[in-house]
Amino acid sequence: NYPFASAIMAFIRGGNSSEFLNSVFSICDNYPKKCLDILMNHIGTHDTMRAISALVAEEPMGRGRDWQAEQKLLPEQLRRGVVLLKLAAALQYTLPGIPSLYYGDEAGLSGYGDPFCRAAYPWGKENAELLEFYQKLGKIRRECSALKDGELIPLDSGFGLVCYKRVSENSELLIAVNRWRESDSVYVGDEWNTAEIKHGISPKEGILTVPPEDFVILTREK
Repeated sequence: NYPFASAIMAFIRGGNSSEFLNSVFSICDNYPKKCLDILMNHIGTHDTMRAISALVAEEPMGRGRDWQAEQKLLPEQLRRGVVLLKLAAALQYTLPGIPSLYYGDEAGLSGYGDPFCRAAYPWGKENAELLEFYQKLGKIRRECSALKDGELIPLDSGFGLVCYKRVSENSELLIAVNRWRESDSVYVGDEWNTAEIKHGISPKEGILTVPPEDFVILTREK
């Protein structure tokens, strides 16, 4: 599902929520639901730059393999890359379809395109913060039935804030992702004030305020 991947990465790198949602719903509107529910949702593959590199590394701009092979993320790039990769993964794991994790992304592997995106898994040298985060996302995915086949419903979003729900017969999940470097708010309704917090904080009087470069996931039974 490259269209979802392109939409996610473009939004996290600085795109606006309207363009993101338009791209997502163009797929949802044109795919039969049985296909939509089993799309392989990725944010990187063996044919692309590593996700963390695509978010923070210098563009190759036609530079050759020798240059690409020598590039390593600087410590400050890595720190920011972890922050942005979490935002991208939160979208990847909550959109319709099945999250498909390219080995090593959860460990913080970086690299440009083929063959530099195909390095061996860094056993014993994983980024512990990312590894724990992806385990948390997997747990959320398993526990919320709305993520299996729930309808995608957008909520009001700002330029750098996207918010939507997944709604099934028995449960609902709400996610809001804020790529701004300052807090932003969205009205989600009073029914979410007492929802279970999977990540982040609760709304107050129906208004959800998402911290800078962070996200919120809430779930509730119907």
